[in-house]
Amino acid sequence: MFEKLRAELRRRIRAWAWKRQGPDGQRAVIVQRRLYILPTGQGLVYGATVFVMLLGSMNYANSMGFMLTFLLFSLAVFSMHAAHANLLGLQLVAAHAEPVFAGETARFHLAVYNPGRRARVAVTLSAEDDERTVTSDIPAAGQNLAPVPLLTRHRGWQPVGRLAVESSYPFGLFRPWSWLYMDWKVLVYPAPAEQAPPLPDPLGGQGRGKPNHQGEDDFGGLRQYQRGDSPRRIAWRASSRHEELLTKRFSGTGEQTRWFEWETLAGLDDETRLSVLCRWVLTAHAAGMAYGLRLPGEVFPPAAGEEQRERCLQALALYGSAM
Repeated sequence: MFEKLRAELRRRIRAWAWKRQGPDGQRAVIVQRRLYILPTGQGLVYGATVFVMLLGSMNYANSMGFMLTFLLFSLAVFSMHAAHANLLGLQLVAAHAEPVFAGETARFHLAVYNPGRRARVAVTLSAEDDERTVTSDIPAAGQNLAPVPLLTRHRGWQPVGRLAVESSYPFGLFRPWSWLYMDWKVLVYPAPAEQAPPLPDPLGGQGRGKPNHQGEDDFGGLRQYQRGDSPRRIAWRASSRHEELLTKRFSGTGEQTRWFEWETLAGLDDETRLSVLCRWVLTAHAAGMAYGLRLPGEVFPPAAGEEQRERCLQALALYGSAM
């Protein structure tokens, strides 16, 4: 019963904060109206202790007790203002988030700018759906890049959700915080299958190969470099003479060119197929092979290189969803 009430209270607070603040886009500034502050557990104990000292001083009319009590109270007031000022005015900008595989931790790199003349200390950032935090110090009139962790659970685009910026500096008596609702997401590739079938046979493996100038048999001349070509095929000496990148062209049956096709994995569910295709793409890329990918309604011609890898993995990540 208590947990249900707590969850409902959190839901109402989040809805109220969202209605009050609205979305932030790619940039947010922590202004006074969106900065909240409450005492920590340590601060509550501290306050109760000061209150008991005040009662004792009043009961015994002890002037030294009054002096110590008011000194400690002044320290608490200073701590509250210092903690509030530690976050006030910070500017946060979405920098970048590299794609990851499902089940891995994505890092949302958040650029934190400090326009003030004093450093901001122990600023903690976290995502709503991840208990892990990252703490950063921002120099005066400077910036820092904070990689906010978020565990991914499924392929496709995963939004960062609500970000929390908080700090308990300097004495841990008060915790000011601010919530950010940034329009920011990361691309999550399918998790590669741990036990995938062997790679399909190359084009020439069953005698089906046709001359396509992409094989590995005989040197067939040079052509202009195309994005996605393997660096191992670049003719560096000839390129230096002609002052442009040239790629070696081979004629033959394409013994190393393979097709990864959706239909060859009949009998498996969609997510398992995507995981197997993902593993094949990674294996072929690591071996420097040329490969093509054929999905329902989408075909990627055979190629090699980093760009081909990214194209295929993105297609697998977004399969069945709107681009």
